[in-house]
Amino acid sequence: MTQTLFLLIALLFIQAITIFFLSRKNFNNFFYFFRKFFHNENTVYALVSLVFLPGTIIHELSHFFAAMILFLPVKDIQIFPKFEDGQIKLGHVLYVKKDFLRGILVGVAPFFGALFLFFGLSFFNLFPNKNLGLNIALIYLIFTVSSLMFSSKQDLVDIGYLIPFILFLLIIVYIFQPFIPSFNLPYFKNIIAGLEFFLTNVNYYLFLSILIHLFLITIFSFVNRKK
Repeated sequence: MTQTLFLLIALLFIQAITIFFLSRKNFNNFFYFFRKFFHNENTVYALVSLVFLPGTIIHELSHFFAAMILFLPVKDIQIFPKFEDGQIKLGHVLYVKKDFLRGILVGVAPFFGALFLFFGLSFFNLFPNKNLGLNIALIYLIFTVSSLMFSSKQDLVDIGYLIPFILFLLIIVYIFQPFIPSFNLPYFKNIIAGLEFFLTNVNYYLFLSILIHLFLITIFSFVNRKK
């Protein structure tokens, strides 16, 4: 177990928490921006939901597949926005909750779904490239998916439950690594190298997400200031 792995994991969670707060700010910015042009709240909600539609789809599908993998029956899935009780709901997945642990794992699934999507982008080397249109589409995808990694504060709380558990496991492995021969075998070292490769690429896209959010916040600070 290397110090690099610990640093990469710490960086991942720091960037994820940063994105949570920046995305809340940008959600509010979009609402405020559309309200300057449209006075109907349903129209505003519809436009905001349309902006974040790709992220919503990834978010809800992550909940869905996590529930299926954990053998939790899914009662209903809604991945497209709809009107309900006078407002727009981005989506939902209703499943049978059977225990606390699996409930947390399903709750944090969009976070890991976003990470695997970002890793996929790095694996196929899609960004950056010489195609301006594709670059813009990927930036938009990265923005919406990162914005919906956490749809609520409860998602952040669920991640908070996992962090101490993950850190505890890593510390135990780090302490006992010298005393367990299998930890020094090539296959274990390959696993660590693979994790470091995964986290390095994912952290790159999380950092890129932060830059995109900060750029939009800067733009909105000027646009929304104008009456």
